[in-house]
Amino acid sequence: MASASADAGAGGAVLQGPRPRLRTALPSGAGVIQAAFWLTLFLIILLPCLAFLILAISPRLFDQGDSYFTLRFIGGVLTGQTAAAIANSLWIGAVTAVIGTLAGFPVAWLVTRTDIRFRGLIAGAIWLTLLVPSWLPSLGWVRLVQPDGVMYQMGVGLPLLTHAILGPFGVALVLGLRNVPFAFLAISTALAGMGQEFEDAARVHGSSRWHSLTVVAPIVAPAIWSALAIGFAESVSDFGVAATLANQANFPLGTYQLYASINDFPPSFPTAAAMAWLLVGSVALPLALQARALRGRSYAVLSGRARQIQRRSLGRLGSIFAYGGLGLFFLVAVGVPAFGALAGSLLQEDVGSFSVTTANYAAIMHNPTMVQPVGRSLEYGVITATITVVLGYTAASFLTRAATPAKRLLDFMLLAVVAIPGVIFAAGYIMAYNLPVLSRLGINLYQTVGLLIIAYAASNLPTSARVLVGSVSQVHGSLTDAARVHGANPPVAWLRGVAPLLARPLLYAWLLTFTGVFLELPISQLLYAPSQPPLSVSIQDNLGNYHFGIGTAQAVIAVLVAAAAVGLVLGGYRLLAPRGWRQAGASNG
Repeated sequence: MASASADAGAGGAVLQGPRPRLRTALPSGAGVIQAAFWLTLFLIILLPCLAFLILAISPRLFDQGDSYFTLRFIGGVLTGQTAAAIANSLWIGAVTAVIGTLAGFPVAWLVTRTDIRFRGLIAGAIWLTLLVPSWLPSLGWVRLVQPDGVMYQMGVGLPLLTHAILGPFGVALVLGLRNVPFAFLAISTALAGMGQEFEDAARVHGSSRWHSLTVVAPIVAPAIWSALAIGFAESVSDFGVAATLANQANFPLGTYQLYASINDFPPSFPTAAAMAWLLVGSVALPLALQARALRGRSYAVLSGRARQIQRRSLGRLGSIFAYGGLGLFFLVAVGVPAFGALAGSLLQEDVGSFSVTTANYAAIMHNPTMVQPVGRSLEYGVITATITVVLGYTAASFLTRAATPAKRLLDFMLLAVVAIPGVIFAAGYIMAYNLPVLSRLGINLYQTVGLLIIAYAASNLPTSARVLVGSVSQVHGSLTDAARVHGANPPVAWLRGVAPLLARPLLYAWLLTFTGVFLELPISQLLYAPSQPPLSVSIQDNLGNYHFGIGTAQAVIAVLVAAAAVGLVLGGYRLLAPRGWRQAGASNG
């Protein structure tokens, strides 16, 4: 450890040399665990995805065409409007990934490494940005700046702002802000777990506080690359912004073109599947860059000798810039959608003039069919988040091992799933689990709650694994070895040596999945069990039936319930978790 600190102080921030063996997964029965893990991935990810992708080249297998093999649909999406939409998605994904990481890193640094006040409130507000569906801030911006929107009705017409927001700049802005929470979660857990000795070594060798960042940043490179990868994939697969702001701006994106292919009459599932091929292939570039940047280096910096963080003082000027930047971010990312949702939920329907009322909320509270979806989505979220964290930790453990073909396959597969839009992922489940052969085998999962939860878990697994991999990569095998030397069995050794350091990242991954499932729409819309709609489907049904006030009131209630659930979980952890767990790896509050 001392040599690592010296190297960092001398300017060699990245630890070179052979990668140490990381034993973050339980070693007992490792072969059985690995076999079960890969079988699970095959059933919940590979099978449905392959079924849909094969549809593009063999539509007759699924009664979607007359050819057992054809490249006509893949060739067709390489030209015209479809090709332009795919190209737009790729460069927008790259730009927004950089925006999210550049904005997320300083927020993570402020919360984990400085004495900024209200750290818990800042972290909670970051979570709030995840609770808002992507279509809500998009609609807020459109309603604000469009020619007949709020600004113009107030007599404040700004054509330049309208032109900027209703175009590629606006799309990049909204999607970039959506990526900040992902970057914050990935980077903050890695920064919180890193000891103080690396910064101290840099300061001893004459580095300024700002220059010490050049020492810290390379050490948390896995988390930074994870943030970039998540941001790119999330932007490429996002449908909410593509269907609202981008569509309003006549700026086509790949996900909306996919939706248009399915929504046309007759629908063209093979064309949509061909577009999915391009989106999955597009993730190869960030994976290649990530592998090249991390090849041959070790990032295991946590051991029994790591020193606790001493928070840096921001000073008066630093505090002004910090609070100003945070305020601007939350105003743009949260303020606009909150205003749009609240205003819509308080407006009287079927009234020609402006009229504020609480009738929409009263109608929801007095109708059990509108209240039940809230509890149903809470249940789905809790179950899915628990399953996903177990799978996500297992995947992150595999991803931190030495480079092997299996690791590269897992890395690519997990990120590729994120790049597949939710509506296509759900369509793959329909294709795979509605086949007659499964019914003959007694497997009847289609239109059941079980299949919906499986699809939720599979779609959220990649993000959960990416959030965890930065922290898991820092855990040295010596931590479990020390417990084993003192007679602990493998599970107890993991609980004593690893669990305290990973408790907070695991909690964040759980909450990330919970919030994502609670208001998830594409998978819910296609796979929910009859007569048991989740909350997002209930909201969409009201909006689709022109009950805009009730629908937006449901959305407001949903955000409040989800925020309360996140606050309850974080508060429970703060009160009930062992003191050592809360102190290990520093704190976000």
